[in-house]
Amino acid sequence: MIQEQTEAISSFVPYLYFREETNQKINDEFIEPKVKNFFDAQKIDKYHPIDAEKYISDLDFKEVKFSYFYEDILYDIKKEEKIINEVKYCITLDEKVTNKTCEITKIKYDEILLNKKPIFYFIYIDFKEIMDFARNKKSSAQHQLKFNLH
Repeated sequence: MIQEQTEAISSFVPYLYFREETNQKINDEFIEPKVKNFFDAQKIDKYHPIDAEKYISDLDFKEVKFSYFYEDILYDIKKEEKIINEVKYCITLDEKVTNKTCEITKIKYDEILLNKKPIFYFIYIDFKEIMDFARNKKSSAQHQLKFNLH
């Protein structure tokens, strides 16, 4: 059940995989709307995830080279009238790395700041919520199939 993720930077980040069609549904219909609601509440309109292989945990901070932050988080930083950097995020299943809660969405998160501005977010998604969503989708699909057959 536990599989090695050899491309990952971290030795401590759990990855969650379903078959492709299920992964897509969970991402498109559950995770992405939660992320959008979270960033809407933060009044951030430009954001994108980093590649899952680039995720790190608090257990990695002392081992990861500082260049990681430049290469994977700050690579698109530019200065115009002010410093502009598109906010990055990663989804985490580890609640311990998220010690803040959004008052509007109730989503647990934490952030890395640069000059008091957030540049990176850890957004916690509860594994139980993912499984509840998957169960509800499957139940709904089975119900729809029964309805169509009758």
